Amino acid sequence: MRRSGLTGLLTLAVATLLATGAARADTTLNYSLWIPWTHPVAVYVYIPWIEAVEKATAGRVKFNRLPKAVASPPAHFDAIRNGQADVGFSVYGYSPKRFGAYLFGELPLIGDRAEPVSVAAWRTHERIAKVKDFHEGVKLLGLNSHGPGVLHHRTKNIDSIDDLKGSKIRVGGPIPKAIVEAWGGVAIAQPAPKSYELLSTGVIDGITFPYESLPSFNITKLVTHSTYFPGGLYTSTHYLIMNQSKWDALPAADKAAIESVSNEAFARQAGKGWDTINDMGLAAAKANGNKITTAPPAMVAELKKLNAKFEAEYIKDANEAGIDGAGTVKFFREEIARQAGQAK
Repeated sequence: MRRSGLTGLLTLAVATLLATGAARADTTLNYSLWIPWTHPVAVYVYIPWIEAVEKATAGRVKFNRLPKAVASPPAHFDAIRNGQADVGFSVYGYSPKRFGAYLFGELPLIGDRAEPVSVAAWRTHERIAKVKDFHEGVKLLGLNSHGPGVLHHRTKNIDSIDDLKGSKIRVGGPIPKAIVEAWGGVAIAQPAPKSYELLSTGVIDGITFPYESLPSFNITKLVTHSTYFPGGLYTSTHYLIMNQSKWDALPAADKAAIESVSNEAFARQAGKGWDTINDMGLAAAKANGNKITTAPPAMVAELKKLNAKFEAEYIKDANEAGIDGAGTVKFFREEIARQAGQAK
């Protein structure tokens, strides 16, 4: 009886240890996010990826969602590379000198939906990566577009270039900055999280953002006039990265599992997420009674002229970096058209 009781206790103890071991992650990754975890981009883009990784690895890889970002948005590449956190994302346009070869994904007039642009951007990256690695020190796990950028203003419609003159406009990258300045506005380069503060205090008159950002940053009631350019005034491309040492330390099976839900799979999932939240943002603007207009042909024609200049500058800079600039832009635009056609 005693032996039987002891055997039972030992069996229970072993079972408990096994269960505990099964529940415990083999790897826990610190994820730094510079937007709140409740932000729609987190909810529709990054949390689904986290959950997909945890499922694909059968719980062997889990994430610690840090309550506060370890660095500013532009500094996240170096923060992840240096090990301040293990995983994070940022924006290519925030670091144009480092990522000049990736500014093809910031050009105007490239597409009305984020999913085809995101997949095309990933495939264009694969083309570039065969020639040169611009992400040394980190593991690139995915990239995506935020969809078409829109011009929003606090007090008036922007129906002509003259309407923009003198207005102070927050921008997030070199291309929207160049557009605003070319049209007589004053470009204020600031990361997205500062938008509410800048608008509510009157520091800026308007902002360049996708529709998603109006409710996400609580500015729907602050910018009540939006001018939409078919294909986008600009776009913005974001990258998802992991610390290289953390990646290298993972077992091969976990690497394969993570890659199965990353790379192009992430681009597609993230693009769909952005399309969803952009639609939600536009609906919120309409529900608030905001004035939504499509840019008149004369403004679109002027944007096309600027875009020709941007493409020429990109091609020159990419060629100097050892990348076929013209071939990159051509491939990217053709791939967007292919992806958009398949989505219909």
